[in-house]
Amino acid sequence: MWGWKAVGIKIDPSVSLEQAREIIKEAGFQEYVVNPEYIIFKQTGTQLTIKGEELPIEVVIGSAESGIFLQARYDTFVLFDSGDLAKLADELVFKLSV
Repeated sequence: MWGWKAVGIKIDPSVSLEQAREIIKEAGFQEYVVNPEYIIFKQTGTQLTIKGEELPIEVVIGSAESGIFLQARYDTFVLFDSGDLAKLADELVFKLSV
C-alpha cells in the first residue's frame, strides 16, 4: 500500500481520555492539538527512510460512545507498508486497554 496510511481502532473498555493522554505522552509523543473530545499527538522522524519505525507519526485519541478511539498514521507520504504502523497501534492499544 502507498499513500497516507492510517490505522484506526476503537478501544472498549479503555482508560479515560486523560489517562490515555498521559500514556501517549510517555510513549514519546508530543501534544499538537488539544480539544475536549480529542487530542492529536506527533512524533518526529525522518521523511527519507527505509524503516517505517523512523517515519514521523501522528496519533489521535478521542472520546467514543464507550471507550476511546485511536488513529495512528504516518505524518508523511509513504510508498510502502512495512507493518510498523500497525505494530505501533497494537502496542498503544495494549497500553490503553483496561
